[in-house]
Amino acid sequence: MKEKLVIIDGSSLLYRAFYAIPTLTDSQGRYTNAVYGFLNMLLKLYEQLNPQYVAVAFDKDKHTFRNDIFDGYKATRKPAPDELRPQFALVREVLSCLGIHILELEGYEGDDIIGTIARQMETENLDISIVTGDRDALQLVDDHVTVHLTKKGITNMLDVTPSVMQEEYGYTPSQVIDMKALMGDTADNIPGVPGVGEKTAFKLIDQFQSVEGVYEHLDDVKGKRLKENLTDNKDKAMLSKNLATIRCDVPIAYTLNMFLPHPREEDVAELFRSLGFKNLLERFAAFDRFSSIEAAVPVQPLVLLTTEQLPPPSLAGRLTAAEAVYVSDVPAPALETLSLAVGEGVLIVPPDRYGEYLTALTTADRVITTDGKRLSKVVSVYTEKQLPLADIILAAYLLDPTRTAYGLAYLSEKFAVPLSETAEDSVRRIAGDAWFAYTVWPKAAAELEEAGLMRLYTDIEIPLIHTLAAMEMNGFTVDRALLMDMSHDLSLEADHLEEEIYEDAGETFNINSTKQLGVILFEKMNLPVIKKTKTGYSTDSAVLEALMDKHLVIGKILRFRALKKLISTYLDGLEPLISRETGRIYTTFNQMVTATGRLSSSDPNLQNIPIRTEQGRKIRSLFVPGEGYDYILSGDYSQIELRLLAHLSQDPTMVDGFLKNQDIHRRTASEVFGIPWEEVTPEQRSHAKAVNFGIIYGISDFGLARNISISRQQAKEYIESYFKRYSTIHGYMDQLVAEAHRTGVTKTMFGRLRNLPEINSTNFTRRSFAERTAMNTPIQGSAADIIKLAMNAVQCELEQRRLKSHLLVQVHDELVLEIPAAEREEVEKILKDKMEHIVTLSVPLIVDLHYGANWEEAK
Repeated sequence: MKEKLVIIDGSSLLYRAFYAIPTLTDSQGRYTNAVYGFLNMLLKLYEQLNPQYVAVAFDKDKHTFRNDIFDGYKATRKPAPDELRPQFALVREVLSCLGIHILELEGYEGDDIIGTIARQMETENLDISIVTGDRDALQLVDDHVTVHLTKKGITNMLDVTPSVMQEEYGYTPSQVIDMKALMGDTADNIPGVPGVGEKTAFKLIDQFQSVEGVYEHLDDVKGKRLKENLTDNKDKAMLSKNLATIRCDVPIAYTLNMFLPHPREEDVAELFRSLGFKNLLERFAAFDRFSSIEAAVPVQPLVLLTTEQLPPPSLAGRLTAAEAVYVSDVPAPALETLSLAVGEGVLIVPPDRYGEYLTALTTADRVITTDGKRLSKVVSVYTEKQLPLADIILAAYLLDPTRTAYGLAYLSEKFAVPLSETAEDSVRRIAGDAWFAYTVWPKAAAELEEAGLMRLYTDIEIPLIHTLAAMEMNGFTVDRALLMDMSHDLSLEADHLEEEIYEDAGETFNINSTKQLGVILFEKMNLPVIKKTKTGYSTDSAVLEALMDKHLVIGKILRFRALKKLISTYLDGLEPLISRETGRIYTTFNQMVTATGRLSSSDPNLQNIPIRTEQGRKIRSLFVPGEGYDYILSGDYSQIELRLLAHLSQDPTMVDGFLKNQDIHRRTASEVFGIPWEEVTPEQRSHAKAVNFGIIYGISDFGLARNISISRQQAKEYIESYFKRYSTIHGYMDQLVAEAHRTGVTKTMFGRLRNLPEINSTNFTRRSFAERTAMNTPIQGSAADIIKLAMNAVQCELEQRRLKSHLLVQVHDELVLEIPAAEREEVEKILKDKMEHIVTLSVPLIVDLHYGANWEEAK
């Protein structure tokens, strides 16, 4: 088998990685996303190609021999973004530590060096692979050279051989140069022949084989305009071909052995850890060429204790001395394993002793865990007492709420605590994880204190663990019989609509097929085309709504889609989740998912049941009080985000409106449009409402115009008028953005942090999103914190009074309970009092209460 040499176009791939991977920074604030993506790509190459030799080519500087030929070469290219520029030096440092040879030479581009190495190494009996995002490299493809061309992002590649070249592009490698000679290249500012695009160039090269062939047979070229363009621009065509040709005679010295990786083991480990790339370090160490790298940090000794060494009374005695204990209840083969890590080791508790040990743990000062909610459920089986929890995953989430996962490997990197020894069996693995987490907590606590997050952690998030555990165990009763009837009725309605749509169309077709529906609407019915995509006509909801007045079938299609979604997601989707024993659905509340601090719900998502349509509201009617309960009770904050905006900005006009209990949208309309209160029309109030809520999210004039169907100029005038009347809000928003630019973070009124790594990005879209986030997080996040505080307070009060009523669901600004008739008045007072007085603002918090025989009636 031939050995393999991989040559990587470093400049091309680093650019692609930068735009493919969201902004990342290490603990020192260095941008690392491009380097991280580049290394992931490199690892994939090792996994797929297993090369013996690797080299990476870079452009040395901007000026090359091509600039001497044509001073406009690459003149239109924008400079690299500020976040990318330092990563070129960083990736060179990483490659140097990995012992991967870097190729670069003044006066030449990386492509030329790659071409030279590839052509001259063909005599070495090697398989040669070139990895790049630049199609220019396709001219190097031959029987010995494969170009791996990145198609999307950095890891999805097309492996181009001569046969693939013909199938995919329809021309030969050498004709790549001829194509560019004719059509030019805007990215490199290669002129080409004016008026000749890719399709025309392909036809010419397919007919005449080369650019020289074109000019030898100009009389055979069809089209007077094209022939004139070719005749008048022959010099540009030949210049373009020269510029597009990769030089394969670069004077660069090398030997094949230079391309054997020789990593500097200690430097690699130290650099990768400083960059936060520990998982990449472990993956590199898995390959023979890098096996000398010490991927794992030093292991900790692991001591297993027995129940004789640490019986429950002894454990309880320790805990009264305020010693922290780590508790793990994670799945292991054939059993649920409870492990307790204390000062000198780890105890694996047998299932028949759970009650004794968990009861003993309730006397602790602190019980550390990585899954507090699950542990809270386990404890509730044995005792009504709660554990004084400290959840290290929750701590990691508060310190960086933008991550998607908080595994032990991440915790090891973040808190600089080594993972325990690799266990040879499941019991020792669980014990090792327990011991690791036991040692993480002090560092996690220190970071929470330093970041000003400890009060948020202890006062809101830790008590919420118990509240959510109780809500998940309560479940929500669903009327299965009514659900089945509703599914049947809506299915019949959908079938009837389907027949009507076919009748209007004059034929049957797949209504769910975008392509088929597009043909019916825009070709057969000749409705105006609103938007096209790469694959054809767009038929998304926005397009169909824009066509509502063009044909009756549009409304039927929209209703058909809505019915089908309701049936599949909320009827057929809910039925299998109803417990056969209890008749209840048990959702999962996710405490550590959203960056804003809001809770989410899954399996099923009870927060996403539509309420703006009649059919959507019917879904809520399926949720009913369970056996022994009579009503569903709902408490819903009225305009909490606008009230928070008034409080946080201290805008006197908005504060005055809320203190007087005015209709704030009518007040805003009166202010913005400069008209008396009593003259405000419903449409003006609606527009003012859109402005009020839009301001919270940093809405643009374009966004407002689209939302309320007015001109962009009108929307701009609305926003300008709003900020004139509510000038303090404008100043407050500007202050939030300025502070975010200075610190790189934004905060809620309770100290919840959200990192904004792209707040100073040179990319307008990314920077603008970060600025909008800086404006809305303090409001949206504070609202989330307030309802969490209210949930905890309501749960605590219900338990202290030993009431039967209990919480079922939290949906945005709404709390939902099920209650017996005898407790209704008492629980209504509790709910209203706790929700309205959980915090003191400069404007009142108002809660609307509703109750009924099902969730729909209670809204």
